[in-house]
Amino acid sequence: MTNILRAVCLGFYLLFVPSVPAAVDPARAALAAELPRLSSGAAASLITYSPGEELYQAFGHSAIRIKDDSLGMDRLYNYGTFDFDTPDFYLKFAHGDLLYQLSVTPANEEIQMVGANGQGVTELMLNLSLDQKQQLFEALEYNLLPENRFYRYDFIFDNCSTRPRDVLEQVFGAPIVEKEAGALTFRHMLNPYFVRMPWIGFGLSLLLGVNVDRIAGPREACFLPADLERAVEEAGNGNQKLTTERRVIFEPKPLPRTPILLSPFSVFAIGGAAWFLFWLLRRRGHTDWPTAALFFVFGATGSFLLAFSVWSRLKVLQINYNIAWLVPTHILAGVWLLIFRRSWTPLRWYFVFAAFVGLVFIPVSLLLPQEYNLAIYPLIALVVWRSSVEFMSGRISVRE
Repeated sequence: MTNILRAVCLGFYLLFVPSVPAAVDPARAALAAELPRLSSGAAASLITYSPGEELYQAFGHSAIRIKDDSLGMDRLYNYGTFDFDTPDFYLKFAHGDLLYQLSVTPANEEIQMVGANGQGVTELMLNLSLDQKQQLFEALEYNLLPENRFYRYDFIFDNCSTRPRDVLEQVFGAPIVEKEAGALTFRHMLNPYFVRMPWIGFGLSLLLGVNVDRIAGPREACFLPADLERAVEEAGNGNQKLTTERRVIFEPKPLPRTPILLSPFSVFAIGGAAWFLFWLLRRRGHTDWPTAALFFVFGATGSFLLAFSVWSRLKVLQINYNIAWLVPTHILAGVWLLIFRRSWTPLRWYFVFAAFVGLVFIPVSLLLPQEYNLAIYPLIALVVWRSSVEFMSGRISVRE
């Protein structure tokens, strides 16, 4: 009897509920009544900035422009605004609680400022009907209300590119997808941005976990401004293209690049080789303080990553296999080497464990579902070498 009642209720829902119009948000309706009507000459466009020199500019930026000369209107809607004065700014950013917000500025003024700073600026003219432009304008203004403008920022899934994508989809009623997506992971899409700043790329590669190593879906692939621009340019609006023209307002200026010899891989490989040669020339079994520092840094970094991945609500920071080679317990070996001078048998066998973990991780890393920065392999080789030396020495020497 219960199953029959459920079936009847479900049938009633499917039969009658779709015919009931969706309730209109009173606040949105009231706002729409107050806003001016755009003229036939109004234009809507997607503005895209190329990457800039500062870290927060590293991936570029997306914004939506509404311009109507008849109304004296030229507004740029920007979902990437944040407040550095927010209490506990970095903790909230790391935990995923930092609030970003939608803001609006005079479009031409901001575009000129961005171009003067060396970033490229392009404008995609959107092929929308007058009603659709009005809907876009009203949606942006509704999102601009104090109770709506804030959102919890997510590096990949909810940012200054995904928000414009979402509001555009609401207007013309179809998903915006990156047609070239389907073969690249999120990490592969990010990697080209780190070529000129490899140390930033190295640091982020340690922080980002396995969740950025899955294939980005066609819609998810719009999380970067350049990819969103390409997706919008290729999208359709009914039986027409969504865009009519791509304007280059400013060409990007060349950005500084880190020389390859100063990249993490080069620094770690050359530094490790120099340490090894110095050790050979001195014919010493081991050197305590550099080895202690190496293990302490490895353990401290691994402990930080472990705590970070458990504590943060951001999915991209969770489940991080870098902890498999940045073993948190290495910090104990480092502290012992720094403080104590006498031999300790358990520590000697710990070095066997450390060498084994390093040797196993190198081939196994090729099979794990997470991709690693090449610069980690010289570091792992250093730990394997120093662990082997400390074990073979059979004692802990006096610090030099």
